[in-house]
Amino acid sequence: MPDRAQDSVKTLMSRKVFGLPPSKRTFDALNLMIKKDVGSVPILQRGKLYGIITERDIVREITRSFDYLNQSLSKTAKKPVVTVTPETEVWEAFTVMLKNKIRRLPVVTKSGKLVGIITERDLFKWVVAVAYEPEIPDEIKKLVKRNS
Repeated sequence: MPDRAQDSVKTLMSRKVFGLPPSKRTFDALNLMIKKDVGSVPILQRGKLYGIITERDIVREITRSFDYLNQSLSKTAKKPVVTVTPETEVWEAFTVMLKNKIRRLPVVTKSGKLVGIITERDLFKWVVAVAYEPEIPDEIKKLVKRNS
């Protein structure tokens, strides 16, 4: 049985990440989240992570003002962004997310280039794999795959 406790973030992270520049509006980020069925949009400036905006950010702020959707992401994106590197161990990513009360964690290289994102769902799948290794019951395999 492999030692999954030493797994790194790069083995779990989603590499396909959809970002926007800070000049775009919050409304554009919301539309991208809906179109791509994702819960957050990293804000990228010259290829580097500038900020992030999440569904939760938008829901919380829109109740105060609908004008929020028309504001540029340079104003509405959360900064600084809590990140990890691809080499970060999974247990450490858990700790970072719990400590900062976040559900999505951008993965960046040491030079600041965004290379992926790790989510609660990614971590959940890892926990299931660890808990049931070497044999994940078929019923759980189906549920995990369906929720991918």
